[in-house]
Amino acid sequence: MNEIIRIGLVDADADIRFGRRMLIDSQEDCRVVFEVENGSEALERAPQALIDVLVVDHRVRGIDGLQLVEKLIPQYHSSETEVPAIILTGPYFSYELLLAAIAAGATDLVTLDSDSGELLKAIRTARAKEDVLDFDSLKALMTRAKGIDFDVPDILVKLGTLDQKETQVLEAFREGLDDDEISRTIDIPKYRVRQAMKSILSKCSLATRAQLFLAISATDGKNG
Repeated sequence: MNEIIRIGLVDADADIRFGRRMLIDSQEDCRVVFEVENGSEALERAPQALIDVLVVDHRVRGIDGLQLVEKLIPQYHSSETEVPAIILTGPYFSYELLLAAIAAGATDLVTLDSDSGELLKAIRTARAKEDVLDFDSLKALMTRAKGIDFDVPDILVKLGTLDQKETQVLEAFREGLDDDEISRTIDIPKYRVRQAMKSILSKCSLATRAQLFLAISATDGKNG
């Protein structure tokens, strides 16, 4: 029997929530376990819920969906709860919105005009995907989408809290190395690389490696 993927929905539109709940609950491996219509309720309740994938609409009552994602991630870290994969849904696709979603901490963007299979695919991919970053694709997206702010508040202060091994791992990651390459370069086991990356994300209040790469790229631009 497949492990059930626990899914949360944050959307102001009750009809859309109903449709997504019916779609998701019809799958053998997926179940909606959390559902709210506004940002304040999501901020208060989501970090205490057991969620694997959180689907957040771009337009949430009381707050923009991107802002909600940015606020949720530190809440998870402060409560020492694992950050779920986050999928942003929006009315249309643009490279700028996709990059903004990644910069906020989301793993994917699904539009309202996508067929139902796209949302299910995004959910399963987000849940099963090993946190391996495709540097070339992300850099291409950064070139294609202009005007997106990657700044993370106090990122330089947060990076200053890293220990020596975490700093070594981060510098290798900055160069575009994967976990195997980092392991060989600084001569530590691969599981230690993963532990260091997880700690770096926590100390920086970030959710994904892609978000981390964007954040440190912004600091490079300022220092360059």
